[in-house]
Amino acid sequence: MDITQNQNPSDPIELLRQRLGRLEPQQITAWRRMSPAQRLELAFQAYQFALEAVRLTERRRQPNLSEEELNWRVTRRMQGNQKLGRAENAGKNIPPRVK
Repeated sequence: MDITQNQNPSDPIELLRQRLGRLEPQQITAWRRMSPAQRLELAFQAYQFALEAVRLTERRRQPNLSEEELNWRVTRRMQGNQKLGRAENAGKNIPPRVK
């Protein structure tokens, strides 16, 4: 079976492959040469970059947001769940501390 053709278009792995596009062989080789700790550090840096980009975007869109609401907006976007921290979920979530 060709692993690049998945029969289930709703498969999360296939959806991720489609979003990422073609991976360059040189990049794959570089990742394979990294230790697990190096790959984890790279993933952490990428997440922090995305977190800051989302935070800056939300702040530009809504400059008058409180820090708490800004943190919730960032969390909702990063988690892909627009219900986090909403009134109907009161008591179910603890606001994150994002800096």
